[in-house]
Amino acid sequence: MPALLMISCFTLLGCATPPPTATSTPAVEPEALSRTEFTDRVENYFEYEPLHAGKPSQVRIHLTDLSDGSPVEKAEVTLTVSPKGSPSPVVETTSRIGKVTGIYVAELTVPKQGTYDIEFRIKNAKLNERIPLTDFKVE
Repeated sequence: MPALLMISCFTLLGCATPPPTATSTPAVEPEALSRTEFTDRVENYFEYEPLHAGKPSQVRIHLTDLSDGSPVEKAEVTLTVSPKGSPSPVVETTSRIGKVTGIYVAELTVPKQGTYDIEFRIKNAKLNERIPLTDFKVE
């Protein structure tokens, strides 16, 4: 009887050990870049994925109205991308309003490598701001 009990224990222990699994490396997400820019009326803190030619990059835009410190609500936020120093845009996109007040999400796909300028246009019932920014590298 004790031998039967020992055999049963060893059998159960052997069954309880999970089979070895293949080790997989989790996909590494690119580190988001961020920047904060101001006008007299707006704080624009934005995060974006590194820009790569021909590939979409998400831009998360956090806007604050500096007159009262509140999030900018119900704005149309347009991003216009131009080659550095050129007035001719290569991409223009309008962001969608995020789930949280004051946050907007845009997707940029810049066709070629190079250095670009991006202008943010922010317009709602209270604001009509333009924030021209320079030196965005597209790899």
